[in-house]
Formats: sequence, C-alpha cells, structure tokens
Amino acid sequence: MNTIRIFSLTIFMSLVIACGGTIETKTATQSKAPDTTCTLPDGKIVEEGWMGTDPITNETQVCVWYCAGGTIYSEPEKCPPLTKTIAQTLETKAATQSKPLEESTSVKVDNATKTATAVATPTPVPDPSSVNIHPTSCSSPEIGISKKWIETLESVNFTKCVRPFGVLIGAADGMPDVYIKLAAKIVAEILDPDMDGVPNDSKLFNLVSDYTVAWIPMPTDGDTWMGGIEEEVGKKLGSYGIQLPQWWMIGDEEFDNSNPDQRAKAVMVEEIIHFMTQFGYSRAYPEIFGVNSWDSLIAKETKRAACDWWQHPENNCPKVPSTVIGDCSEPSCDVTEFYHQVLVTRAGMEPGWLGIGFPTTLEELDLTLSPEMKEAMDQPKYNQINKPLMFSYPNRTVPAR
Repeated sequence: MNTIRIFSLTIFMSLVIACGGTIETKTATQSKAPDTTCTLPDGKIVEEGWMGTDPITNETQVCVWYCAGGTIYSEPEKCPPLTKTIAQTLETKAATQSKPLEESTSVKVDNATKTATAVATPTPVPDPSSVNIHPTSCSSPEIGISKKWIETLESVNFTKCVRPFGVLIGAADGMPDVYIKLAAKIVAEILDPDMDGVPNDSKLFNLVSDYTVAWIPMPTDGDTWMGGIEEEVGKKLGSYGIQLPQWWMIGDEEFDNSNPDQRAKAVMVEEIIHFMTQFGYSRAYPEIFGVNSWDSLIAKETKRAACDWWQHPENNCPKVPSTVIGDCSEPSCDVTEFYHQVLVTRAGMEPGWLGIGFPTTLEELDLTLSPEMKEAMDQPKYNQINKPLMFSYPNRTVPAR
C-alpha cells in the first residue's frame, strides 16, 4: 500500500499502487458530452475521465494513466511516459458521464457555481441527495463496495464504513463512531459547502467517489497496521489510502467517550484536504491544482515561496537546513503540504502545523501570495474552501436498496 511517513499532524505519502484487480466499467448515464479528449500514442482518442492501468509494470506497483484537461497524466508521477506499446496493452476504463447539476457556467456569482463535467465513476455510490454520515457495516448494501473489498477489510477487522457522497471511509472496529461521523461530515461539507445535498462540483465528486482509486482508512492498532497490514491491504486492493489513524489524532492515549478535540479535527481536515487535492482537484484541474509535477499554478507558487516564506521541515534550504529526517522535495509531497496550509489559512482556520517561515495570519499570507494564486482560489468554479468549516453537515439517510 502507500508508504506513509509522519510529521507532526500530517503524512507524507509515497504514491505507490499495488498491482492486482481489474478496473470495472459502469454503464454511462445520460449527460451532455464532454468537450475535452486526449489522443493516446497509438492514435486512439479517449474522452475526459478515461483511465488505463498497466498491471505488469513491476511486481509491486501498477501505473495509472488518465485523461484530464486534454492531457495524459500518470500516477505515480515516476511512471514511464505512456508509449504506443504500453497503450496497446492497457487495461482500460472508458469515461462515463454524470448527470449535470446545473447548466450555468458563470463564475461571477457569490455562491459557488456547480459545474457539470463528464468523468469516470466506475463504482456504485449513494444517492447524492441522501448523504448518510452514520457508519454502518462495510457489507451493507448502502455502502456498495465489492465482495473483494468487504472480505479484505473484514480480514483486518475493518468493520465500519461510511460513504459521504461516495467517498469511502473504512474504520477499524475500535474506532469510535463519533470520529468516523466527524470525518464523514468534513468530506461532505467540502464537497457540498452550502449543505443542500448536492455536490457543488460534479467533476470532483465523480473522481473522489471512486474507491478503487483512493479511500480513507481509519486504523487503531499502529503496531499491526504499520507492521505489514497496511501493505498487505494495499496489495490486495490496489487503491491509495490516505489514513486517519488513532495515533495521529489522540497520540498514545486511548479513546474515551469524549468528542474529537482540536488536534483530532486538525488531523482530519489536513488529511481529507490532501485526499481532495491529490485525487480530486489535481486530476480535475491539473493546470491549476496539479501536484505530480512543477507545472501547475500551485506548484509554481510553492517553488516561488520555497526558502523564502515556505520550507517543509524535511527539506533543506541554503540558509536553513532540514529539522526533521526525511525528504518532501517531490511535488506530490511539497506542493500538497504547502497548498493545505494556504487553503486552510485563507479559509480562516488554523493548520495543525506551519512550515518554516509560513505566515501566521491571513493578512500576512495574502500579502505574500501572487495575484494569480489568489484569483484562481477565489474563482467559484473551483469550489475551494473559503470560510471555516462548520463540522455540522446534516445526516440524510440513504434508503436501503
């Protein structure tokens, strides 16, 4: 599974997908046709949201290539360029189309504009108008995951699941429901900040609701999870896991009857934003929020700030050496960490930790950010968090199917 490294309240994830499992295809629902395509090296034209995998890259890693914004991108970024030979042998999944939310594309409005873009959504997801934030059995029909996933999760005592807007959160049996519900509320509020039961960005929704690409595990036993279970689960499922573990949220303490404190909330907000950035916004709008190279707007902003008002503690600068053992110099780590702190601070919240030299106030941050960065973040069509989270998303029960 993912190689996880801890720094304070965050993780640094090495993007590694274990091989195994094929990509399922779901019948498309009717919508307006996508207006973006990509051309593969073998001449085949694929639609926005197309995805292909190469299960024989090596014994432990499978590369994923996908079409976004007219360009072919890869996960992890160290995968080789997509060649004609590879393209002809890919296990592919055609883009399916989602039901449009609204026809308006205006960005000059106060409320976030809800976009309708056709992308792949290969797995069953709960009805978007009914968002259940209460955990239930992972084998429940309302969760809608495959038999392979149910059996794999149950084999490592992950018995509780919830899927706010289709995002899979799977938790160990010992994880209190109140922690699982809070994670679900955060996911739901980020996707639907006006809390009307409809995700504000259908493109983002379709990407992050695919649990076969990424999910959010909540383990409780650090010794077994980090001692091999995490890797074992990853090899069986072949999906990224951005984790919310007990030991990050409450340290060495044991769970009691209390609600999650500020530390636990900060961990959840950070990791869920990482999840949304890496597997949602980065893929939906790679030219703005891409984290797999230094070409996107937020990557260039990270470079501009580096060793001036941003330094990840694992990275070296000419005048300030690293303060923590590790390496977060790759964009998938450095850009993701930087953007989380920018986003949270601009939304009027406090990050769980700050990079070296990072501004401590919103006013100071806005003076240092480039006009281009602020303009992009403020565009309603990108639906970026722009106010403190309320942590109070209401439950909308999903009827049994």
